[in-house]
Amino acid sequence: MTTVPTIDFDTEFEGLVQQLKDEAEQRLAPPVVRLWDGDWNLRGVCKHENSVSVQWLNNETGTASIEMPLDYYLSEWLVDVDERDTTNVHLTVDKDGARWSGLMDELQIHKDERGVRYVRVIFKHDYEHLKHILVWSNPFLPAEIQFPRLWVCFSNHVRWALKTTLLCNLMRLESSLWMLPDDPMDPAQWFNFDQSTWGMVVKPDLTPDRSVGGIVYGRFKTMHEASRRIVEDAQLTWEPRRYLDGDPPPWPGANIKHGCLVWDLVDNSAFNTGTSFGGNLFEGLAHEFVNIGGDGLTETVETVSDPNIPELYTTPGVRGTDPSRPGVIWRDGEHTGIQTSMFSYRPAQDVGVVGGGHSMPGVNEGISAAIIGITGFLGSLIGQSQIGPAIDAVLKPLYTDVLLAFGKWKSPARAQRLGWSHYHERWAEGSDRAYTLSWLLAMRAAMWATREQTRCTITVVDGAPWRIGQNGLGHCFLGSRVGFTVLGMKPGRIFVEQISELTLSWDRATAPVWNLQIGQREPQDPVMKAFQMLQDFFGMLQDLGVL
Repeated sequence: MTTVPTIDFDTEFEGLVQQLKDEAEQRLAPPVVRLWDGDWNLRGVCKHENSVSVQWLNNETGTASIEMPLDYYLSEWLVDVDERDTTNVHLTVDKDGARWSGLMDELQIHKDERGVRYVRVIFKHDYEHLKHILVWSNPFLPAEIQFPRLWVCFSNHVRWALKTTLLCNLMRLESSLWMLPDDPMDPAQWFNFDQSTWGMVVKPDLTPDRSVGGIVYGRFKTMHEASRRIVEDAQLTWEPRRYLDGDPPPWPGANIKHGCLVWDLVDNSAFNTGTSFGGNLFEGLAHEFVNIGGDGLTETVETVSDPNIPELYTTPGVRGTDPSRPGVIWRDGEHTGIQTSMFSYRPAQDVGVVGGGHSMPGVNEGISAAIIGITGFLGSLIGQSQIGPAIDAVLKPLYTDVLLAFGKWKSPARAQRLGWSHYHERWAEGSDRAYTLSWLLAMRAAMWATREQTRCTITVVDGAPWRIGQNGLGHCFLGSRVGFTVLGMKPGRIFVEQISELTLSWDRATAPVWNLQIGQREPQDPVMKAFQMLQDFFGMLQDLGVL
């Protein structure tokens, strides 16, 4: 006799209800928000955030914003920039298996009209690193010798070609093959091909690659620019994910360090293996198949020690301020003349800059003269002394702008200050011909543009305690250099800036009131100004036919 199994419907129902409850709790559970320093040391798990917003973008840099009370311990750590070992700050947000990670772009300290103080931190997603990795013509040679002139990688599967291109350039950056490492005094960082110590790695392909064919090419374009159209056509998605201690290995047998950024290129669309592009409610989705063939570090503010009142300001009845040592200082606090304030800090970005495009003057001409002279001499031995120019014309496309056409400048000091996880390099705009004065100025301007920046803008009330006016009737006026403190910063630290805007307002019911803003537009770097003047000068010479 066969026993028919029975079903306990009450038990099954209770199990189903419990499963739905567990899924609801998991769905409603708050994300895990963690802050890390530039060397990926955990600084804390954020539990008292006012608000958090994180954004994922397909093959583009998303942003995240987090606001916390100023008196929260993580806010105090963020604000105390001078005491931090590294200036870079990383954020990770984990929710339902997804992980958002990014690098701090800007730190702001706000005080609103109600006197509420809070910290707002803006982060950029780790995809941003692709915009700071250049595709060299030949990543295995120094910048001064780039032969062939163009990086070309063709494959029947474009995913392999893109990941190989990225791997070759990461190998160039992480191994310090031709540049100084972040710490030149550490022998382990020289010619380092041990991926267990790298900050970024490429995940090997362990699944069948069914992506479309294509060609990846570039000549000192960013990896983002080189891959943008390709991944759009192939409907692939770059997937950077930070590996943290306790995570399962990104692939079997992986040996990478904590905080390493693992790059993968995934096919979430099934674009080339059959998917749905449309349909209707009654007949369902249509399954279709598509195949497509191929430095400067110039500070914008000044910081001085908290001074005593100079002797100049102790004379009774004297009003004014001495630009060499401003005596007008607004101190932020519970009872203060500061109405609103916004402090902004941005760490430095790239540690290296690359520029060029054409060989320095005399290189191409020297190679051409050498080819014509040598081949002409050899040709004269067989009665063909005029063969030199013909051979030079054939070889010219191969040697033109290959030697001394590019150069790279790296700042190990900046790299150490940021931490081992940082942006690597950027292109110097305007550096057309290598090893010329304009190239040097363009490289300098690019380093200056990526420097560490600190700014602060405040709005204060007239007469609390300082008066605004001129000709001995006020302590300060438009353009005067004045000082101010920012609540939450290290006690005693004073920032000095110019008064950039003054507003005098009144009406029938109220007396005249002065309102001012401290903090002006970022001053122009004198080197950048000289570079622009030099470009204008060269343009004039070109118009005259001299160049």
